[in-house]
Amino acid sequence: MFVGHYAVALAAKRAAPGTSLGWSFFAVQFLDVLWAPAILVGIEHARIIPGFLPASSLDLYDMPWTHSLVMALVWSWLYYRVSKVPVLGICVFSHWILDLVVHRPDLPITRGGPYVGLGLWRLREASFIVESVLLVVGLVLYLRATRAKNPAGRYAMSTFVALLVVVEAINIYGPPPPNITAVAITAEASYLAFAAVAAWLDRMREPVPRQAAPMPSITAA
Repeated sequence: MFVGHYAVALAAKRAAPGTSLGWSFFAVQFLDVLWAPAILVGIEHARIIPGFLPASSLDLYDMPWTHSLVMALVWSWLYYRVSKVPVLGICVFSHWILDLVVHRPDLPITRGGPYVGLGLWRLREASFIVESVLLVVGLVLYLRATRAKNPAGRYAMSTFVALLVVVEAINIYGPPPPNITAVAITAEASYLAFAAVAAWLDRMREPVPRQAAPMPSITAA
């Protein structure tokens, strides 16, 4: 999964209204933020096989340090400990859960396996629809949890999410990338850029105050 991860970041705004959306965007992709340099330095391995799966040309055959269940839990806990925001730790772990849905059985439970994956990437149209729907749902939850501070704030986030859907369409329906190095570099740049844009747009909106529960009336007996 690629941009569908951002649905969790958008939805998390209600639970962590004081946390910048940029940090949530970074958190949901944190495992892949680690994956890209791990590929570039040779700690983990992957390759491009055109047509490998209808929705992905990535053969992700070796990624125990970033995408095993055990390490996903470790990275989630560390992110929480550093940020002191529990929701961000949950955002990090959500990446593994959503990857479980789309990956073939290439996600290790621990180093050396066993490997799991439900394989939604075997269905191209379904993959695109699921990620797009997730994004829209996340957007709706974000918009309900916030309100615009200026005219641009009314439409900017919706426009950004629409752009993410276009990016996903290119990712799924476009030609395969030339090599895994290009994938790692492009992915890392995208994660950082999307987080920066999310942080900027989030400043155009503010959390909707939660209404305090009414105080129970006290009547004399």
